[in-house]
Amino acid sequence: MKVAELKNKLQAYKREHLESIIVGMYKAIPRSVKETAEIDSLISDPGARHVRPRVRTLRDIDDIAWETDEFISDAYNQYYFAPNSVVPKSKRPGWRFTARRLFKELNQAADSPDNAPKAADLLKKLYEMLCYSCDYILFSGSDSFDSVGIRQVDFFQLLLAVKRRIEPVREFVRDSILLALANSLNRTTLREDLLEVIVAFLDTVDLKEMAIEICDQLRKEAAANRLKHLHPFSEGPNSRGARNFVNHLAIMGWMCHMALDQPDDANRYYWQHQKEASPEIALYVLLRMLRHRQCWNLWLRAYQEAVARGIQPREELQRQSGEIREKTG
Repeated sequence: MKVAELKNKLQAYKREHLESIIVGMYKAIPRSVKETAEIDSLISDPGARHVRPRVRTLRDIDDIAWETDEFISDAYNQYYFAPNSVVPKSKRPGWRFTARRLFKELNQAADSPDNAPKAADLLKKLYEMLCYSCDYILFSGSDSFDSVGIRQVDFFQLLLAVKRRIEPVREFVRDSILLALANSLNRTTLREDLLEVIVAFLDTVDLKEMAIEICDQLRKEAAANRLKHLHPFSEGPNSRGARNFVNHLAIMGWMCHMALDQPDDANRYYWQHQKEASPEIALYVLLRMLRHRQCWNLWLRAYQEAVARGIQPREELQRQSGEIREKTG
């Protein structure tokens, strides 16, 4: 609605209607907008001359870095959860607001080429700490990303956007894969969600092929026990975490082949490199990804090929097979 239209409509309303509208609009305005636009001052003195909203000045990157490092250190030491003399009890529940503010400030600081490298490093540390807190108690909330109000996928995407601007491409691709696979997840995020974010940054054929090559390299490093410094390998190269890591390398390669419009190569790559103990579970994962992409003909072909190899799909997949056949007619 244009301003002129608004004025015409308001002229026809009675006082009680205008009061109801204004109160409803005031309640709907976020507190930050009220403060920035000085809404309260406008209501208190509508005839006064109001200047343009103040633009918040950015803090120096060194100040942000000092606070971020201190916040992360205190979090790892459980000073925001357990009784201690470092973080007062009254300030511990406010950790989520501190984390969110630092996240915003670091993203703003990253807009400056001079600050981007340090901001990217600090964002990465902040992301890794929030991931860590999904498995270990650092805060009172059960889901750190949810408490901060930032979805893990969104944090990951913004972190990669900063890193993409400053890092050599091979370093960016490798580090992105490791960030996605070597850190813990919150309760609403799948590894595949993070891998899809990475694939979206691989905007050339060369980058997608490079990612497949890096997956192959990481698989060899895992087999040679050269990734033991990563959390998934902390219990050994044959642990469940290590197997999941390798399985998701197969999924990443599958996604890249699919993005290259090579579905047959994608499925071959997946079956060649996945390490699920049960072939039926491997089939379920593959069909889930094809269903997510609504690749119905590929779904049916993968299903039929698996059955021909002697894999017995679960009832859920058998039911889906019938539904998809009817859909594709």
